[in-house]
This record gives sequence, structure tokens and C-alpha cells, in this order.
Amino acid sequence: MTESKQILLLIENAAKLHGHLGPFLVIGVRMGDLAKRCLEVDDKSSCRLEVRIQTPLSTPFSCVIDGIQASTSCTVGNRKLKIKNSTKEIIARFRLQNTKKIIISVNPRIAETLISEMSKGANAEQLAAKIAHMQEEQLFVFEK
Repeated sequence: MTESKQILLLIENAAKLHGHLGPFLVIGVRMGDLAKRCLEVDDKSSCRLEVRIQTPLSTPFSCVIDGIQASTSCTVGNRKLKIKNSTKEIIARFRLQNTKKIIISVNPRIAETLISEMSKGANAEQLAAKIAHMQEEQLFVFEK
């Protein structure tokens, strides 16, 4: 399966879990997918992945949490996902138990633009599609 088809399938499954499709859900899926690729997480090592996310705990920002859960299988329930409230930024720290780690933050301009467009009544699914196809370097700032 090509990478773009794989991400679209992850997004589709995340939308089923979350209840609807929106741009911040897609951001979470993309964050989780990027982290898994950078940390070389496969089916065998996925049980060793842990995530700590800082995000505003209000919608639509908190939708990122479900995107990460859907794309990584790190959940609040299995205690591999820890959540901390943030005033503004969205930052996720992914760690493969005591080995490799990556920190991914959402480009603040992207989040601001999304909020502005949503407040003007933009279609959430169209914004989600835009985020799904955006270059990672445009969408995120990340460091290993």
C-alpha cells in the first residue's frame, strides 16, 4: 500500500473512532504517522511506543488526541498516552521506551489559519483534506 493510501485509511479509521472528520483530527493522525516512521515503529515495537501531548483541552484542538490514538494505538486506556493542558501550542513527544524519541509541534500559523477559517464557516471536511495533503515540513516542526 502506498504511503498516501495508508494515511487516508488511517484518517478514515480515525474519523470512525472520533465520530466525524475535521482538520485537527487529521493533524493528530499525521503526527502519529510521522513519529512512527521516524522512530521506525513496526508491529513488533508498537507496544513500546509512548506519547505525551500538550494541547489546549478544548475543541477543536483536543481532536488531535483522538488522531494520535487512532494512528499509534497509544491510548489513555492503555496508559501509553499522557495528556497535559496547554494554553496555545500543540506539542507531542513520542518515545520508543528508553531508546529513540521525536518531538513534533504543530506550526502555530497553521493552527491559527484553521481556527480563523473555521470561525468563518469553512467546511471541516475540506479543511481536513487540505491538512491530509499538506507537506509535513509545512505542517510541523520536529526534532529527533
